[in-house]
Amino acid sequence: MIHACILGWSWIFFLMDEIRLPEEFEFLASACHLAEPCYTVRALVKEDLGMLMPFLNATAKVLQYEPGEEPVMIFRFDRFKVALRSHEISLAPFSDRKTGAEALSMLIEFLNKVLRKRDKIAPNFTPRRRPPAFEIYKLLPRTNCKACGEMTCMAFAVKLALGRLEPSSCPFLKKDPGNLEKLYNLLGLDSTAV
Repeated sequence: MIHACILGWSWIFFLMDEIRLPEEFEFLASACHLAEPCYTVRALVKEDLGMLMPFLNATAKVLQYEPGEEPVMIFRFDRFKVALRSHEISLAPFSDRKTGAEALSMLIEFLNKVLRKRDKIAPNFTPRRRPPAFEIYKLLPRTNCKACGEMTCMAFAVKLALGRLEPSSCPFLKKDPGNLEKLYNLLGLDSTAV
């Protein structure tokens, strides 16, 4: 069944009712710099995920979104990082195949939930780029106090850029609302949701 919705002057056609869980997927070794083994799940899907990306861009913790002929999106899902291309899903990190398969199933459920609710979501076509860690670092207190759990403010900045931590993890930023707001804006996050 073909679904369509009008967005300003643009038409977007949806050629899918749901995204099906792939029967097969690859389980690839990754370099996570952890003491334990680390893997990525990679699956190919028949459905065009590019059609769903503007709706994910409006609802998920998107780190990067590059719309266009070959759209790419990277976002956080639970404790995992997800990379989407038109017909490909990559999800990491995992220590074993079973956990990877379960997370892939949960991700497909999430994508289908967004797909079902797309008529209630205002799509966001704005590209997103991860800010450089050094730009984030400039807004941090640069005390290397370790109160956030990281060894240095630069390590904290890198994890913020990768979407692994939230700005609110730094107790000193809470005392500097101006820089905290600038940091949320730089990261494309909603400071009112904290």
